[in-house]
Amino acid sequence: MDFAPMGWAIGGAVGTAAGNRNVPVVCITGDGSLMMNGQEISVAVAEGLTVIFVILNDQALGMVKHGQRLAGAEQIAFQLPTTDFAAMARAMGADGYTIRSPEEMAELDIEAICRKKGPTLLDVYIDGEEVPPMNLRMQVLGTDI
Repeated sequence: MDFAPMGWAIGGAVGTAAGNRNVPVVCITGDGSLMMNGQEISVAVAEGLTVIFVILNDQALGMVKHGQRLAGAEQIAFQLPTTDFAAMARAMGADGYTIRSPEEMAELDIEAICRKKGPTLLDVYIDGEEVPPMNLRMQVLGTDI
């Protein structure tokens, strides 16, 4: 939750899975990260890597949005277009699921997903007003919250 996860989470998960094919790798990242680096899922497809991409979808660059609010800065350039990330994953050859409730998450066969040779993407809609734990980030940026 500090700096740079948007730039390396997806590629790092793919690399980790390539380095150890005996266990599933779980990548928890945001929709902004997927917009930036989502094409790397195609590598996991091509290599048959078991990576479970959990995309926290608030249709925004959440850390930017909340950071601007917490700092009392102008609210600009944080909104993302509505995107069907599960469909995007399926278009690349991965499995993709859209999750809009705890019940939908509970219905998934997680054991089967973990055994599957190849990636799975979970497009998990989250409350965009919930502030992530970003106190250290704000302190480093010189903003007291």
